[in-house]
Amino acid sequence: MDFWFYIVIIVAIYYLYIGYESKKKYKYKEKELRVEERRIELEKLKIEKGIPLDETMDPLEIKEDR
Repeated sequence: MDFWFYIVIIVAIYYLYIGYESKKKYKYKEKELRVEERRIELEKLKIEKGIPLDETMDPLEIKEDR
């Protein structure tokens, strides 16, 4: 086989790997945004129900107060 053939194969594998890594990073960022969206929805529900938004309180303490 020709030397350039091997170079092309190595470069192709490298680009496939870079594409795979960026896809993983994109999916991770998408999951982070979904979690943030759910956190905001939860805060809106807490505000509507009148539950205090003190982030230093444990969820167990909130249950005991009820």
